[in-house]
Amino acid sequence: MEFLLQPTKENMRMLILWWVALCCILLWNQWRNKRSVGLPLAYVAGLSVIHLTGALAYAMEYYQPRSAYLLQGGASMQNTFLGFFVSVIGLAAFVLGCILCSLLFPNPRPNILKYYNPKFTTELPGTLLLISLLFFFFLRPILNRIPSLSSIASAGSYLSVVSITFFLREAYQKKNTSKFYMWLAATTLFPAVTVISMGFAGFGILAALTVWAFTFYFYRPRWLSTTVVIVFFYLGLSLYINYMRERDDIRESVWQLKGLSSRVEKAVRVFTNFQLFNAYNQSHLEMVDIRLNQNDFVGKAVIYIQSGRVEAAQGGTLYAAALSIIPRILWPGKPATGGSGSLVARFTGVKVAEGTSMGVGQVLEFYVNWKMDSVIIGFLLFGMVMRYIDQASGDYLAHGDLWSCARWLLPGTGMLIAGGSMAEVVGSVAGNAVFVYGLHRFLFAKYYDPNNVMQPGHTGRGSRIPRKVS
Repeated sequence: MEFLLQPTKENMRMLILWWVALCCILLWNQWRNKRSVGLPLAYVAGLSVIHLTGALAYAMEYYQPRSAYLLQGGASMQNTFLGFFVSVIGLAAFVLGCILCSLLFPNPRPNILKYYNPKFTTELPGTLLLISLLFFFFLRPILNRIPSLSSIASAGSYLSVVSITFFLREAYQKKNTSKFYMWLAATTLFPAVTVISMGFAGFGILAALTVWAFTFYFYRPRWLSTTVVIVFFYLGLSLYINYMRERDDIRESVWQLKGLSSRVEKAVRVFTNFQLFNAYNQSHLEMVDIRLNQNDFVGKAVIYIQSGRVEAAQGGTLYAAALSIIPRILWPGKPATGGSGSLVARFTGVKVAEGTSMGVGQVLEFYVNWKMDSVIIGFLLFGMVMRYIDQASGDYLAHGDLWSCARWLLPGTGMLIAGGSMAEVVGSVAGNAVFVYGLHRFLFAKYYDPNNVMQPGHTGRGSRIPRKVS
């Protein structure tokens, strides 16, 4: 067994096969369960982008890092192999958690009476999209300046993801092909908008991945959706290497608050002299190694902690994540927990340059607490919680109750930050949950009053009959 832990190209390819096999097991579990919105698929897609992609680069027989940036940063086959090995164990625990949840909680929302107005349900996707646009373009800049309200602003903006998933499902069920592909194409605007408005592509890509995972779950035939995923992965890599070429100029334009025309002009350059990803191109593989290889940090943390140069956190980062639930506006003296970059620097010894964004990710954060024990237990529980939310959302969706689905789905999307810290994950989930609670309490609760709701399909003003969701 010890030879499998040797950082060789052959062993790296073996780990990649295990990763793919685990993804197939998760797909089988998701596809056989008719009540899902694809949250676990979206999470594993994000996890694969930052772990599998880097491993694939090092699995190439001819690839070794050569650039001064990578060599000075200590990039190596050993770091990536160790980090990917820990990641595979984490993925296995996550998949097991999803399967256990399906077995232990086959129907997470049983025997609950819910009432809804048919007209409210059919108009809900458009309503949510309008609310989302209102938050993103008008309220977000204001709320971001107020302590503890930035998470509410993000939640409001993220409603567009939920809205478009509903539009896609409706178009698919009605076999409206043109509308289906129109909404699917609209998801490409997510990264475009976040790049132009914020200077970051990651947030928009995560939003698009969430919608694509949902579509991948219900779209038939399976072979076609799988083929599309492979094509999207390749095109995504191609877009990434072209974006990296122009990234600094785009961010300079955005962060210096230049006009919209200037930002768009810089963003359009991404498609000038557009290059398709070439696995035999050294510079392309090095760009993957620089930003899509989270295994490097994990491997460095394994070596750094085992050498005794830093003590394991012993639950310290998870305690900080628990504190993130409490808004700073209610606890002004709440201890500063530090961001992902500070955690990476602390447990890997890598010095983070000012202004550089470094995500810690769940694999690294779970490992630095109690090493492999916390990776296994952490991902097991993470998978169970995510699958429970996924099943609850899917259960309401299967019964046509879109808003109740959204009330579970939006908080669930907060768990999809595969490259963020647990404090960011918990804060996002909490912010999304508070946001949907407020929307329900002050805007949508009236549509669930059994005295005001007609039976689905009723068009007149006759008797009002509640519908039971079981």
